[in-house]
Amino acid sequence: MAFKHKLKRALREGYARLLFHTGLCALVDKLMPPRLTILAGHCVRPASGEWPAGEHLPADMSIAEGKLESFVRWFGARFELVSVGAGVARLDQGLRGKSLVALSMDDGYRDNARVLAPLLVRHKASGTVFLESRPLDERKVNWAHKFFWILARSSPEEFVHRFGELSKDQSAFHAMNQMVSEGRADLRYHLKLVLKYDAQPAERDRVLDALLVELGGDERALCEALYMSWDEARAMARSGIELGGHTVNHPILSKLASHEQAREIDLGAKSMARELGAPARTFAYPWGRRWDFDQNSVAAARASGFSCAVTMHAGVNTPKTDRFALKRLAIDDSAQLHLLAAEACGGFELLRRVGINLSE
Repeated sequence: MAFKHKLKRALREGYARLLFHTGLCALVDKLMPPRLTILAGHCVRPASGEWPAGEHLPADMSIAEGKLESFVRWFGARFELVSVGAGVARLDQGLRGKSLVALSMDDGYRDNARVLAPLLVRHKASGTVFLESRPLDERKVNWAHKFFWILARSSPEEFVHRFGELSKDQSAFHAMNQMVSEGRADLRYHLKLVLKYDAQPAERDRVLDALLVELGGDERALCEALYMSWDEARAMARSGIELGGHTVNHPILSKLASHEQAREIDLGAKSMARELGAPARTFAYPWGRRWDFDQNSVAAARASGFSCAVTMHAGVNTPKTDRFALKRLAIDDSAQLHLLAAEACGGFELLRRVGINLSE
């Protein structure tokens, strides 16, 4: 499997570079049917270097302002830049003419209001920001941000040791401790996976709250550093940026009962309608992998008035794409323009038509 994975990556890289550096991207774009490509990120690291959130967020949650601007400039010269909602509306109309690219950001971070919004205005472009409602309503953050903050102040080994001392969830502790004993590479990432999928949510949250306080943390101050306010969200909407729903607490929806999923999605939607004066029409499943949501999630999103929903699976979207399983391409500092361009021009979609999938 390791060899197959490496081979696939090498083929993907070589194919993308061929399309990008030879100019074949433009030819493939004209030959393939029009499509909507959605880029997906989280935070935009400002060129000024003043970024309160930057001390603890993992690398895969941010992209430098300059790099993002280069992407916006390149795609804007070749495609039409739209919001997710506007792109889906065009899909509904049959999407003829120039293909579309939509930039989206998840969660509602403050740098989206202070860095992303001016960037898009400079380029006369739109985009979509999906908002968790609890950080804006209550100035409270989800468990993952507490975990990131704690690990910025203690080693993974120290975290696991204290988790074992404080938690009644010994199954999660033993799973994490085993990873420590094995000297697992990228330990922080694997600890997050245990907390995300295997730990008892209530017990995980209780222990993280205790460790946050133990290390001198203040949840409200952390939220203020990370997340925008409703006033900033309203200003973004006035500038032409679409705001979409992303639940109240950013849970793994598929791990919740159907009524709990409905509550998370609907209360988030109602909060946005109350604060923004109009209902949100686009939705992003928290975490976004196909195992993170299910048909109950889709039904709840429909019932809450959303007209489409995005995932975190790679690919492009056509008029035939399920509106509640829209594909997106992740972007962060490691994102490579030639790979994004090969996807956006329809290059990887061309291969999929003959049974070759190099995207994931």
